[in-house]
Order: sequence, then C-alpha cells, then structure tokens
Amino acid sequence: MEELKAVLERVEEKLIAAGKIYAAMQFQVWVVIMVFYYIIIGPLETIPWQLTAVYWTLAFMVFAYFTRMIWERLVKLHLSAGRKMESSSTFGLSIALSWVSGFIVGWIAVPKYLSGTFEPLVALGIGYLIFISWAVFGMFLAFWHFGKSLEREMIPAFLIPALAIPLIPKVAKAAMVYAGFIVAFAFGLTVLAYIYSAFKTLG
Repeated sequence: MEELKAVLERVEEKLIAAGKIYAAMQFQVWVVIMVFYYIIIGPLETIPWQLTAVYWTLAFMVFAYFTRMIWERLVKLHLSAGRKMESSSTFGLSIALSWVSGFIVGWIAVPKYLSGTFEPLVALGIGYLIFISWAVFGMFLAFWHFGKSLEREMIPAFLIPALAIPLIPKVAKAAMVYAGFIVAFAFGLTVLAYIYSAFKTLG
C-alpha cells in the first residue's frame, strides 16, 4: 500500500508540473507573438492601422491554435495516467469574456477617453497596459473561482503592467514600445515562475 501511495503521489506531482508548464507555454507564445510585431513595425516610418488590425487578428488565431494544441496534449497526458480533466464551458466563457472586455476597454474606450488629454501614442500605450492587466486579471479570477486554483505565478502578468501605467506619459515618444517591453518583462517573469513551480513540484 505504501508503494502504491508513493506511485500515485509521484503521478500527481507530474500532472501538476505538466499543468504549470502548459501555463508557461501559453504566456511564452504570447511573448513571441508580441515581440514579432515589433520586429515587423521597427523598419517602418509609419504603421498602417490595417497592418496592426490584420496582424493582431491573425495573432489571436495563432494563439488560440497553440493553446488548444497544448491543452489537448495535457488532456491526453492526464488520460494516460487514468485521470479525466473536466472542462467547464462557464470557465472557458469567463476567460474569453476577460479578453473581449479587456480589448473593448483597453483598445477602444481608454484611448478615446484620453485622446483629448494625451498624445495618441501615449493613450494607446496606457490602453494597451490596461488591456493586458484587465484580461489577465480576469483569467486569474476565472482560475480561482471556476478552476479552484490560485495561480500565484500569474500575478506578475497583470500586476506589473497595471503598476507601470503612470510611467507611460513620461516616455511619450516611445510609449507603445515601452509598454510592449513592460508586458514582455511581466510575462517573462510569469513564465519563469511557472517553470520554477513545475520543477519545485517534481522535487
């Protein structure tokens, strides 16, 4: 019985670690997508809004594809260990709602509201950080309420962008680039936190 208990505990540890790595990969995919956008627009003197719209539409599709692919592998891993992962439609809807509402607030409402006070790039930079912090915080709450999991590793991903909002007006000429680096830094910390948790779980 003791040996069986030890084996089951080891399997549970591996499944928890796999979940942490799955979450880390999600954030890393987003970092790659975001940095690639800056690589594309870097040589351009002006950035057509059509380019931005098409890129981020495709980016969300790519992100959704990779997320689904990673999730399916995680489900198969659990099944191979004799475990079944429950996926609530309410949970998925709450995460989608977080990103949709964050998009509306951060990319539409905030820039429009701040357009008379700040330069367009500053307003967009502030809106971008609000979009990220709002959406990720919504995910954090969804995992906490519906998934019954307090994802502490996710905290830097929404807290750092939120705290950095007052800095954007001070870097007006490079507001969007600065905001992008803040998000990349915050997501990078989140990836490291998840990977550390995975290794810590495995002992």
